[in-house]
Amino acid sequence: MSSYGPPAFVWMKDGWDACLDNLHRIFPAVLAFQALAVLPAILIWKHFGNRWYAMPWELLVGAPLSAGMNLFFVHIARDGRTDYGDIFRGFSVFPAAVAVSFLYGLIVTGGLLLLVLPGVIWGLAFVFAQYSVLDRKTGVRGSFRYSSAITQGFKERLFPLGMLWAALEVMTPGIISAEGTVLHMRLAMDFRPWAVTAFVLKTLVFMPWLNMAFALAYVSLAKRHERETPPDTVSAP
Repeated sequence: MSSYGPPAFVWMKDGWDACLDNLHRIFPAVLAFQALAVLPAILIWKHFGNRWYAMPWELLVGAPLSAGMNLFFVHIARDGRTDYGDIFRGFSVFPAAVAVSFLYGLIVTGGLLLLVLPGVIWGLAFVFAQYSVLDRKTGVRGSFRYSSAITQGFKERLFPLGMLWAALEVMTPGIISAEGTVLHMRLAMDFRPWAVTAFVLKTLVFMPWLNMAFALAYVSLAKRHERETPPDTVSAP
């Protein structure tokens, strides 16, 4: 990893370089994730006319696949290795992967509803729980503890990455959106050229770049934590 500049911008730069070097490997993984996790949820949503019917798929299938995608990027960040089987390895820790994803969403949402600041702090403190649950097999509680430990003192350095991620999620127009009430969220689709272009760039360029940047941050902070923690207190991989 580069050794110059603030850590967040080093992770961003190195993440961009790693994405360019592995683009031919990352594209198939991203497309597979979209086909397996996202597209079926959209079809369920469209069929029933309410997003709540799609949420079981998003949680029970999407969460393990998301954990697998995190592992896929972590292995590129750690040793340059790619294995498309990583995408499905979240199912090997299925209950923990689902629970960590669900609890992380509740923690961040709850923090944002109370005040914006707690949501940001908790989001950054526990952001790597969804990485360690599969990478280190830390279980549910251990994943949150491990993430909190390795991000201790580094939340402000992770802040630019988190804010860039949030900005892309909130401000980038997409082809899919929800209309109606919280209890009855109808599917709305927008296939205007600028919306499709934004969706493609976000899905195939910007989000893989940020996934790689976060994976580099995770690997870097995990190594630092291991160096500074007595061997008998470091969680086994």
